[in-house]
Amino acid sequence: GHLAYLVPPPRDDYESWANKKSGTSQPQYFITCAAFGKHGQVLWAVTKCGNLLAFRTDPSMMNMLRGQSDDNDASPSTSSSAAAVIALANKQLSQQPTLCVKVPGGAAAWQIIVSRNGKYILINSADCSLRLFDVEELSEVFDDVSSSSSGQKKRKANDDNGMSDDDDNNANNYTRNADIKPRFVFQDNISKAPWASCDFSGDGEYVCGGCNSYPQPGDNYKLFLWNCITGELVDQLTGPVSSLYSLSCHPTRPFIAVGTSDGLVDVWGARLDWVA
Repeated sequence: GHLAYLVPPPRDDYESWANKKSGTSQPQYFITCAAFGKHGQVLWAVTKCGNLLAFRTDPSMMNMLRGQSDDNDASPSTSSSAAAVIALANKQLSQQPTLCVKVPGGAAAWQIIVSRNGKYILINSADCSLRLFDVEELSEVFDDVSSSSSGQKKRKANDDNGMSDDDDNNANNYTRNADIKPRFVFQDNISKAPWASCDFSGDGEYVCGGCNSYPQPGDNYKLFLWNCITGELVDQLTGPVSSLYSLSCHPTRPFIAVGTSDGLVDVWGARLDWVA
């Protein structure tokens, strides 16, 4: 397989300090998790410092990941494919996000999920909160930035309607910082336990979050269900004596699969509760 970087790996402290002193530094992002949007045209990511980033996926990157060269050759030679990988890697290493949203609280995030209908983004943060963002609200700013970037490219076009590599990099490095608040913030208001895992229902209308007993794990785990439109807590379920590792909602039916520390898979449903 092929590998492409969207942002450069985090630099060491001395290099970052030296670049900052010389005035040549760019924002450095330590990304902890990422997820593609519904159609794969946008890549959403969250950083260690609690920033929600949006990247516009480059068509050349997608071609490279499919093993194709920029000229859409279905079966490129080994040498041309390797050259394309190197050229694209150099290009992508300088790419910056188009949109940066500061997540309230600034806590590190270890999980980000995009609903199957593409309407919502759910961020699981270290401050024991699940934050629900509206993709349409984010996309309005994102599309506005993309349009401004395209207009910048046109204004900087050469006499032959081309564009230099430096201009292209400057356009790609344009990042818009937006102040967008989450639609809802979900927490376990009683125990303030961190969320071990979360997911959207298949239709994207509900959020499911799972947490373990806190501060001493080993007791029953809990499942919480919220309505994405109203933010209302719809249901709360208590599992058996085990720790919850992960959960996943069925894509079409109201079932929730839970991976636990006892080596079993607990399947929850509206009229079904059995162990596989």
